[in-house]
Order: sequence, then structure tokens, then C-alpha cells
Amino acid sequence: MQTPRKPHLDVVRHILRYIKHILKCGIFCEAKSQLQIHGYTDVDGAGNVSNRRSTSGFMFFFGSGAISWSSKKQQTVALSSIEAEYIGATIAACEVVWLQKLVSNLGQLLDAPIVIYCDNIGSILFANNLVYHARTKHIEVHYHFIREKVLAKEIDHIHVNSENQVANIFTKALGIDKVRKFRKMFGVLKVDLSLRGSVENSSSIS
Repeated sequence: MQTPRKPHLDVVRHILRYIKHILKCGIFCEAKSQLQIHGYTDVDGAGNVSNRRSTSGFMFFFGSGAISWSSKKQQTVALSSIEAEYIGATIAACEVVWLQKLVSNLGQLLDAPIVIYCDNIGSILFANNLVYHARTKHIEVHYHFIREKVLAKEIDHIHVNSENQVANIFTKALGIDKVRKFRKMFGVLKVDLSLRGSVENSSSIS
């Protein structure tokens, strides 16, 4: 904002073109979907070229539609991709606690651990490892919150293939095909604004 240049204007135009393209899009939640929370977490390791901090992204679903998402730069510099993913998973775990309270206040009981999908096996092993050793002792204590929740069986930290990692949309520059794929996966559909409650291609929705 202090010293705007042409590259910044180009980015703004790119954002406005995208917004124009999705004006008729909305998140559709199926009435028959199972009301359970699950989410995805991903990290762009050392993606910031100026300070080498990573960007964490997560998305949580309640039923078939996304209800919570975030893309935010981490507060510390991670020493490895595993550490960056582990920190990202902890940030997502904190969101889980808030979502659990919200859903409970709405009168919905959650009878199973909340699943968080991650495409980094190393961070999943960290979260399930009871032993602190040389590779983890430097990590700030509060980032081990995810481990506590996994051991208490409140969270299942599960691996997912990168091709199906929806949270990539918040951490990486993706091609149009992947953007459309992930957008569809988290429930974004084109809505016919002329008819209340109608959705394009509704015949394909069970």
C-alpha cells in the first residue's frame, strides 16, 4: 500500500477477473450428507522468498460443504518440510477445538474423532510418536498440541495423496484444471440466481 507498482496492479486485476468469473458460485450443502467434521491441511514449505517462512492452509467440512478455511503465513521459520507440515497440522487442530464447541452448541453430537488429511507422512509420524528426540526437541512446545489430540483420540491424522489434497488451493499456485477440481471437491457450484434455491446441474446431485 505504501509503494504500489505495476506488478501489484497486475495482481489486483487477476483477482478481480477471478471474482468476476465466480460471482454465480456458492457452497452447496446436501441435506442427506452425513453431519461429521473432517478437514485437510497443507503447507507451502519456505514459500516466502524474503524470509523463508511457510504458508499454512486448511479447510474443514461439515457434511458435504466447506465451513471453515484459512491461508496464513507461519510465525516461525521451519527447519524442514516435515516441521512446517507439523506446525500447519497444529494450527488446524486448534481450529478443530473451536469447531467442536460450535457444533456442540448447535446440539450436534460428534461420535467419532475428527479426521485431518495431510499429504506429508513425516508429520503424521511425528504426531503419533511418543518419543521426543533430536529432530523434534527444537520445535516450540505449543506446536505439540496436535500430538496431544491424536493421542487422546480426538483427532485422526491421516495421509492423503497430493492429487486429492484440497488444501493445496490455499498454499500453492495451481493450474486451472486443479483449481476447478478442488473447487468442486469442497462444494462450490454455480447457482442460478433467477430461481431461489436452484442449482445448476442439480440432477447430478443425489
